[in-house]
Amino acid sequence: MVERIRVAVVDDHAMFRAGVIQSLGLDGDIEVVGEGASAAEAVQLAKELAPDLILLDVSMPGNGVEAAREILGMPNSPRVAMLTVSEADNDVMSALEAGAVGYLPKGIRAPDLITAVRAMKDGRNVVPPDLVLRVLSNKVRADGSPLASLSDQEKRTLRLVAKGLSNREVGEQLDVQEKTIKYHVTNILRKLKARNRVEAVLIAKREWGELVDEAM
Repeated sequence: MVERIRVAVVDDHAMFRAGVIQSLGLDGDIEVVGEGASAAEAVQLAKELAPDLILLDVSMPGNGVEAAREILGMPNSPRVAMLTVSEADNDVMSALEAGAVGYLPKGIRAPDLITAVRAMKDGRNVVPPDLVLRVLSNKVRADGSPLASLSDQEKRTLRLVAKGLSNREVGEQLDVQEKTIKYHVTNILRKLKARNRVEAVLIAKREWGELVDEAM
């Protein structure tokens, strides 16, 4: 039996929230277990229902990013993604820094939303690259690539992470243990001064251009 993906939707616009719930209902494997309209309600839903994923609006009473921070600070916290119209640099980076695994536009089509929810449940990050590349435009210095400090194995690891593979899947590709990949990812984040895997991947795409389909 396929394990259902349990989702909570929090947005202060009731009609939009209903539309999101209807869209997710098109996939029989996704179950919307709760809904709310504020940051406080989002935190309560996380505590009481322990969903796999919570979709939050940024601009709602109590602030969605603040809700994300509180939720992600809980033991065994659900994954959190922002579903919002805001493309403000501060909102994007604050959400990613808080640990959000997705930053989705409210205009997203139902099939794309379902695909994103499935990907995030599987441990992948879903953020429009162009959006974050714009935000990171001043982060990467022009006087040398930060990727030069990575070892060959770290570069191989980063290329596979950029393809959306989990640590376990990267380990299988490179024939090493998952804990070794976790060690490499930690070093990659430190060397690139990236706050999370999303930033590291986008820095790599900026420097390497279109990532090749296979690890070097």
